[in-house]
Amino acid sequence: MTGESKQKIATKIDAFTSVAFWQFMAFIFLLCFVWVNEIFDLSAMVFETDRIPFNLYRAFVLSAGVITCGVIAVGNTYEKQRTLVKSLLMSCAYCHRVKTDEGSWMHVEEFFLTHYPVGMDRGVCAECESMLKSVGEKSKDLLDNA
Repeated sequence: MTGESKQKIATKIDAFTSVAFWQFMAFIFLLCFVWVNEIFDLSAMVFETDRIPFNLYRAFVLSAGVITCGVIAVGNTYEKQRTLVKSLLMSCAYCHRVKTDEGSWMHVEEFFLTHYPVGMDRGVCAECESMLKSVGEKSKDLLDNA
């Protein structure tokens, strides 16, 4: 594995760590919201209803629920993303088909549409576009000279 490909994988792992961090921060926000709501009774303030007295047990139960959901959601997402990065695809050097887990070969577009919910679009990169133009010009020159 070259240094450049290792750098690309490390960048993807860092990106997944960033996603996990922000998910964790969202659950911290929810945890803070539970306590602020319990202390200040926000629904009574907003809707001008009778205040519900502070209940430490209710705050701890809700906090435990948020923490449990946070650990499960962040941990599961992070592990799924790490598994995705670790599973490298083998592709044919000529036709660019991808080898599946079953050992069969399928087009890249078909593979991604089957395994990941992404839209596919076709385009031509700048290098290929310039290469195609030069091939077209050479072909035109050959036809003109013939």
